[in-house]
Amino acid sequence: MEDLKKQYSKINNELREQIIHQILNEKKSIADVSQEHNILQSTCKSIINTYMKEGRVGKKESRVRKLKKIIRVYDIVLNPIQPQMSTYLYSQKTESCIEKSIKSQKEENEQKEIQENQNNNNFMMLSLWCEQIKNQLTSFGPSNYVFQPYMQPYQK
Repeated sequence: MEDLKKQYSKINNELREQIIHQILNEKKSIADVSQEHNILQSTCKSIINTYMKEGRVGKKESRVRKLKKIIRVYDIVLNPIQPQMSTYLYSQKTESCIEKSIKSQKEENEQKEIQENQNNNNFMMLSLWCEQIKNQLTSFGPSNYVFQPYMQPYQK
């Protein structure tokens, strides 16, 4: 008897959109759509359920892992006169932690970098604009105003 298990296959977003459109809009059955695209019915159901519950078509871009941190504390009470009578107390506490995936950390760092570049560009454009205004004002002729460049280093 042959093993009829299919290997895990990655389904791109375009195919997911087609599946959703065919099942919800064209009212085709899940069995027909899965047979047409040569994927499992359970996969089609999962795609539809995800779309209905969360409104997304594609895979999640980043994941957050929920971890539990266990903190163990040992309090040791030493008896210097009679060391055999020394005691210890043990306590344990559990805290929930959230750890971002490496991909979501990279995305966050990229967003920060993009924001910094945008801030630098804005600062440069503002400096250029001020310089142009200064040049226009000085081109009108001598005036009683003295332009002192106000240079404050840009701080991130």
